[in-house]
Amino acid sequence: MASITPFSLKVEGNAEIPLPADRAIINVLVKSEGLNKSAVSDEALTAAKHIEKILREMSPAEAKAASPLAHWSKTSLSATSYRPRNDEGELQPRQYKSSITFDIRFKEFKALGAFGTRISSVPNVEVRDIEWVLTEETQALHRSRLRKMAARDAMEIAKDYCDALGCGSPRPVNLEVDGYRSRGNRYHMASQELGGGEDDSSVVLEFTPQEVKMDMGVEVTFHAE
Repeated sequence: MASITPFSLKVEGNAEIPLPADRAIINVLVKSEGLNKSAVSDEALTAAKHIEKILREMSPAEAKAASPLAHWSKTSLSATSYRPRNDEGELQPRQYKSSITFDIRFKEFKALGAFGTRISSVPNVEVRDIEWVLTEETQALHRSRLRKMAARDAMEIAKDYCDALGCGSPRPVNLEVDGYRSRGNRYHMASQELGGGEDDSSVVLEFTPQEVKMDMGVEVTFHAE
């Protein structure tokens, strides 16, 4: 029986672990626009202060450990102006815009719905999106299993090729890691304005925690003969 010439085999191994989200990141935008610069600024600041008041009530300094919030902060403040043109190309009166964004991270998802219900009565408020994520601690707990799964996947693929080609067991000689990733669903609400409606406290918004997938890939080179 003729011997098989030694050769190299490069394969990709992949692994994925689905996990329930640990955190919900809600990005809130406060914005106002109009002809009166002072009024526009006041509207945005008033709405932002209302949101801050709600957040401080939910996360008092003396009881942060029991708070449903993991973190919150104002991430940007913007004040701009421009002069629009009408259909005939004529310049119109100057418009002023003011915006403030909040990054709010919930660890208790039931409280996320209650928060959404409360800010629904605040004018000039828009929820841009909600992102479901894992904490660094959760990711660290699962990385070892993820590495082993990816390496085993590469080995199984290499064995399949060797079985089909009639060669001996593949021997790994090099491994390159593509890196870790975690991918959760992002719930976009950019076009939905929560503020400005009637205050209906009987309606509680509900958010279902989404699945977040940890995944990684490896590229392994094997020698076989």
